[in-house]
Amino acid sequence: MKQFLPLLLCVLCTACGGGGGASGIPPGPAPWERPDVDRPVVEGNQQGLELRVWAIEDQDDLIAEMIDSYQRRPTPMLDSQRTAWRQSGLMPISIPIDELNLARGRMLLVGPEQQDWFGVLPDWRETLPGRRVESGQLLSLADGQMRTQRGKLRMLTRCWVVPGAEGPEMQTELCVQLQRWQRPSSVVDFSVGDQTPIEKQGLIFPELSASFVMRKDEALVLVPIAPEFDPMEIINPERAAAVNAEAGPPLPAVPTVGEAMLTSVEAGGVAPVRRRAIVVLIARLPKEYRLLSQLGDQR
Repeated sequence: MKQFLPLLLCVLCTACGGGGGASGIPPGPAPWERPDVDRPVVEGNQQGLELRVWAIEDQDDLIAEMIDSYQRRPTPMLDSQRTAWRQSGLMPISIPIDELNLARGRMLLVGPEQQDWFGVLPDWRETLPGRRVESGQLLSLADGQMRTQRGKLRMLTRCWVVPGAEGPEMQTELCVQLQRWQRPSSVVDFSVGDQTPIEKQGLIFPELSASFVMRKDEALVLVPIAPEFDPMEIINPERAAAVNAEAGPPLPAVPTVGEAMLTSVEAGGVAPVRRRAIVVLIARLPKEYRLLSQLGDQR
């Protein structure tokens, strides 16, 4: 499995920083919905989650065009979830699978497109590592602002295949966590690692948590942008000039959690964001949902 951590952390400017306690975790799949990861849940092709990362630099005009093209399409998220994610610095949009290569082809990537295959994830797993944050750093969310402890921002995921009206679908759950920084107290702790369940290793942001169903013909794309990012101001320079003239000089920015995780934004800075990591989630599903019988397995 190809790992994108080295490129992602090289592309984005890293900082050191902190985490808290866990909350807001919805219940997981019922026992009969939990797949046996030692064997396929359905016969046929591979199934599960594929994740891609597009690392880009200085391409706000192309981001604006992509958002303007697809932001009116419905996403698998509820409208309330989509709004909360947008105001917290991650804008979800849906792109048809057959248009995904075209959308990516318009971007000038910093390095090759990163791909990772996770398959079916009945338990929470880190699927996207983000930047570290400083203790006391101020970040904004849909519901206000917070000061962080030292830690690392990351996205956790779990997903499993379920039957749908038009074929197999993927029940998907995402959340962003501020993983707390903890120094190993001994050599044994360092070698064994943190045995705490991953969802309890830090603060889960309710504003950046969602549960939804993905289908195979749509990709969910998470674009890290500020809540005030207006595609039409970038596409229409005259409108942007008028707005900027009325707004006056830029103020020091309080970055959102999404920006702090997946862009080169600087806390308290006024410089524009240059680097971003766009996240693409794809549900790879078989043509039909068919459980393997225990009798058939025994044979």
